[in-house]
Amino acid sequence: MTLTTSSTGETTGETVLQVQQVLIIQEQVCFGIDTWRIEVESYLGQSADVHYFRVYINRSEAEPDAARLGLLRVGSIGGSLSREMELRQTLGDYKMISEILACSTQDLVTISSGLAQLESNMTEILAPDAQESEDVSVACEYLEEEILEPKEIVGEASAAKIILLSYLPAAAETLAAWLTQEHPLEQSLLVASQVCQLLRYVYQQSWCLVQIYPQFIQMGTPVQFFDLTGAYPVGSKLDYGIIGDYCPPEIAYGYAMNEQMCSYVVSALLYQSIHRQLPNWDDGVQPEIKPIPRIYQILSNCLSPTREQRFPLDQLLSLLVETRQLLSNPQVQWHVAAHSTTGLHRLSNQDSYGVRGLRQQTSDRSDTEILAVVADGMGGMEKGEVASRLAVETVMSAAVPTDLNSIEERDRWLESLVQKANEVVADRVENGGTTLSLVWAIGRQLAIAHIGDSRIFLLRNDRICQLSEDHSLAAMLLASGHITYEESQRNPNRHVLTKCLGSKRRLDADWIQNLSKFDSDFSISLQHGDILLLCSDGVWDLVPADELAEIFTTPQSLQSHVEVTIERVLARGSRDNATIVALKCDVENYC
Repeated sequence: MTLTTSSTGETTGETVLQVQQVLIIQEQVCFGIDTWRIEVESYLGQSADVHYFRVYINRSEAEPDAARLGLLRVGSIGGSLSREMELRQTLGDYKMISEILACSTQDLVTISSGLAQLESNMTEILAPDAQESEDVSVACEYLEEEILEPKEIVGEASAAKIILLSYLPAAAETLAAWLTQEHPLEQSLLVASQVCQLLRYVYQQSWCLVQIYPQFIQMGTPVQFFDLTGAYPVGSKLDYGIIGDYCPPEIAYGYAMNEQMCSYVVSALLYQSIHRQLPNWDDGVQPEIKPIPRIYQILSNCLSPTREQRFPLDQLLSLLVETRQLLSNPQVQWHVAAHSTTGLHRLSNQDSYGVRGLRQQTSDRSDTEILAVVADGMGGMEKGEVASRLAVETVMSAAVPTDLNSIEERDRWLESLVQKANEVVADRVENGGTTLSLVWAIGRQLAIAHIGDSRIFLLRNDRICQLSEDHSLAAMLLASGHITYEESQRNPNRHVLTKCLGSKRRLDADWIQNLSKFDSDFSISLQHGDILLLCSDGVWDLVPADELAEIFTTPQSLQSHVEVTIERVLARGSRDNATIVALKCDVENYC
């Protein structure tokens, strides 16, 4: 639309027409800014003095299909967008802030906006002495270009506007969408930490970001902000109060901008992500906070109406990071019980076992580690005893490398440890061999290595699962479908081994079983209360798995459960050596 203005020449008295262009911004309108072609798709709403539009943008009219989603914002010169541009110049190229594609000022702008407001809006409460007329005229429908009668342009349409163009994140990828879903505490803390990191950096440049808009924050590593209109210089006082979803309550009363206001913003976001709602300050009472250790302290302090009680941003960021680390890597304690008996028919014990626990320290974490092994020797009285003892000693004396950072690396090291034990047995025990069942847990991650017919069980929530495979003739017949499971339990070949240590100097890779059949990552994540059982065939042959589950779920100590198991083995004749090792996992509360 074109407007004309008139003026009178000082010497001739002639009327001179001055033509000015009016930029009309409304849905379905196309226009250009710098090198960008912009098509307005929808009006998103208004917050303070800024109008928000969802647009499609590209650099060429010839390629409309290449258009991308964009965010167009229109505001007053010297207002929120001007502050944002000043802050952006101070921050420089910062990875948590989206780029501005174009910045332009226009002398005449008309906004056709309807009555929409941003879902999470910020309302200015104007003080009596700060009332201003709205400087953007609102048109109800598109106005065609026309020539008006010459007259002086006055009022709202003559005000200059600043226009900012940036990309717009897809709605499903925004913090607003993320907040509608339930997430683990670790994720909530991670997001709050990233937001806190940005607010701290902004504060270090002498600015306070006291209001955020989740619909203009893109999730990712790290999150990225597309709108900084909620930022004000430190110490500045507003002529109006501000009320917003994340604004601290005192900002509505004109208090000077300070660091503790930013801490409130971060905590309000954390509260929302955990409680699925924003803090509610009805009747001036502090919102109800879930009794989660550490998180409760953070929220109760930083949501306090008393600013002095809130943590500074440096301290708040440290608390958020530490709490997340504690949640992600809870401390694990192991309770151990074991018993090995010769039984009632043999004079020597060819079974051996070992348990070793230590704390593994790396640059960024400390994990409790436990290594346990059971071996059942064979090849005659002395040879079987020596074979099992050598295998266990080799495993127990091995130094664990400190640079095993991935589960795959740990699994390969475990396999090499079994190969080493096999070489020792093969070299030093002629015509002898042994089974070997090994569990290794670092933190809550469990890995196993197994060969033979000793067994590894996992007991969880009163249910028992056999993690190891029986490398026996009966198990092979069962796997091929020649016999049923019930028949395999009575088959006379159930103790005839198809694989063992010492049978050859180099084991084939597929001889050593890991957890790949349960998880492609070769590990299982342990839970609080899990019990691992390692036992020789002298135990499981007389006390079946369901009975073991019954014994170990009674309210007694772990050692008592082990003793009850051995008592039943002996009561049922115990024709073989019998060994059982029980490990109970206690995940300590992070508080």
